[in-house]
Amino acid sequence: MVFPAYLFGVFDSFFILLHSVKLLITIIEIEMKKALFLLSLLVSGSLSSYAQEATKIEAEAAKYADCKLIEDSKYSGGKALELTDESAKITFTYNAAESGKFTLYVCYDALYGAKVVNVTVNGATTNLQTGDKVLEEAEAGTFIMKKGENTIEITPNWTWFRIDYISIASGSSAAVEFNISDKPVDAKASDAAKKVYTFLCDNFGKKTVSGIMTGDMTTANGDVTKHEDVQAVYKASGKYPALVGFDFMNATGKEEETSWYKEYTNASIELAKDLYKRGGIPAFTWHWRDPSRATNAFYANNQDQTPCTFKISSAMNADGSWNTSSSAYKNIIKDIHTIADYFLALQQSGIACIFRPLHEASGGWFWWGTDGAERCAKLYQLIVDEMTGVKGVHNVIWVWNPCTVNDKDWNPGESYYDVIAIDIYNNNFDYSSNYAAFDKLKTLSEGKKLIALSENGPIPDVDKEFEEEAVWSWWMPWYQSWNGKFVDKTSSAEWTKCMNDSRVITLEDLSQGWGTFVDTAIRSLQSEEPADNKIFDLQGRRLAKVPSKGVYIINGKKYIKN
Repeated sequence: MVFPAYLFGVFDSFFILLHSVKLLITIIEIEMKKALFLLSLLVSGSLSSYAQEATKIEAEAAKYADCKLIEDSKYSGGKALELTDESAKITFTYNAAESGKFTLYVCYDALYGAKVVNVTVNGATTNLQTGDKVLEEAEAGTFIMKKGENTIEITPNWTWFRIDYISIASGSSAAVEFNISDKPVDAKASDAAKKVYTFLCDNFGKKTVSGIMTGDMTTANGDVTKHEDVQAVYKASGKYPALVGFDFMNATGKEEETSWYKEYTNASIELAKDLYKRGGIPAFTWHWRDPSRATNAFYANNQDQTPCTFKISSAMNADGSWNTSSSAYKNIIKDIHTIADYFLALQQSGIACIFRPLHEASGGWFWWGTDGAERCAKLYQLIVDEMTGVKGVHNVIWVWNPCTVNDKDWNPGESYYDVIAIDIYNNNFDYSSNYAAFDKLKTLSEGKKLIALSENGPIPDVDKEFEEEAVWSWWMPWYQSWNGKFVDKTSSAEWTKCMNDSRVITLEDLSQGWGTFVDTAIRSLQSEEPADNKIFDLQGRRLAKVPSKGVYIINGKKYIKN
C-alpha cells in the first residue's frame, strides 16, 4: 500500500505526540513515587535524613581487628566482616560537614539467630538488638556528631554476626515528646508515695537526684550517713547522696531464717527509715533467690555456686495462666508476700520507697530472665498485683529495669510502672551522659515515663547531661563496700564538681524531711509574684524559717547556706 506524502507528516506528528505522552506519564509516575516516598519519610520523621543523602561506609573499608573478612556476592561490595571473637572491633571514621544529630543505620547478618551489637559514637554507647534475618539494615540510634571527624565503633555484646556496612543520615528519627502522668500508676498510692513521685516529676529534666547503692551492712547502726558506702560518697565530694539503694536479696530464699540474713534485711530497713526521715529516698532492689529453695542462688549461670534452675513456667499451666495449685506458684506468692510485709511496715511509718524488681531480665543471668519475655512480664505483673491488690502495699514507686534499650517484648505494660531505668557501667573515669540510651528509653516508653540510671559505675557529668539532653531522674553507682570500689571509678574532682552543682540534688538539699511537704512544684513558685518572703525547700515544702544548712527558696530565688 502506498500512502500519500502528506500522511507521513501526520504520522510523524502522531508518533512525536505519542512519545511525549509516554514521557509525561513516566515523569508523573516518577514524581508520584517521589511524593509517596517523601510522604513516608515525613510520616516516619526521617525527612531531614532524606534532605542530605545518607553516607554509606563499607565495613571492609574501615579499620578492624580480630575480625574475619568474608567474601560473598550477597553483601554490598561483595564483602563483610565477621565478629566471632569478644575482642573483635570495627572502627569507622565519618566526616560531618556540620555538627548536629545524625541517625546511624547498621546492615548486619545475624548468622545463627538474634544478637546484641555494641555501637559507640564518639564515646557514646548504645546497643542494637538484631533480628534473626540473614541480611537486614536496622537503626542503631540517633547520635550527636561534631563537625569534622567522628569515630564509630562496633563491637560484639554477643558474638557470631557479620557487619556489611553502616549508613549515616543527618537528622534524627521520629521525635518522641514527654507526656508523663502527674500521678503514680497505683491509683491508691499513699500520700507519701504521691509526694515522692511528685518530687521526681517536678525535678525531671531540671535536676538529677544523686544516689549510691549499699552492700555490706556491718557498718550500719541505723544512721545512714555513717554507712560505709554513703560515707565513701561524702569523703569524695563533701556531700551525702539523696537516694540510697538497698537489697532484699536476703529477705527470701533457702537461708531466709538464718540470723545473718535477717539481720542484713532488718539493718537495711532501719537505714531506709533514717534516710526518709532526713528527706532522702530509699530505693530497693530484689536479687530474688531461688523460690524453690533447691539452691540459694539468684544467678542462673554462676560458676562460683550451684546455679538456680527455677523456671517461671513451672508455676504456669500449658496455656500460660498461673497454676495456683502448684508448689512453684505457692513459693512465688510466699516470697512476694514476704517482701510486701516489709513495705507494709514502712507504709505504716508513713514512708515511701522506690522498688525495682526483676531487673536486667533479658540478660539471662538471673533465673527470672531464662524463660522468655512474656513469662517474665507476667511475673512482674503478678508482683505488682499481689503487693497492691492483695497485700495493700501502696507506698511504692515502681521501676521497670530492662537489660537493654531494645527490650520492648519484656515490657510489663505502662500501667505497671512509673519509671523506666537502665544499668550502664562505663569504663573507669568515663563520665559520658549515655544520651543514646536515654533517647532509646524515651522511645521505648513512648515518652510516658520518668527515666533513671538505676545502676552505674562512674557518674554522668552534669554538664554533659544538660548539653546532650539526657538528664536522668537519678543515678546510683554500685557499692564501694565488699571490695566493689565503684565510688572510686569517679575521681574526687568529678564527684565534688557534680555533687556541689545546683542541678544535682543531695541529701543536704532535702534536710527538712518529707513531713511538711506541700504539693507545689518549684517551677510554679518561680513564676509567681513575690510571696511575702515565704520560704520553701527544693521539694516545694513550706519552711517555718531559713534552715541552718542547705538549699532554700524565697520568692522564687534559690539560696544556699553552708
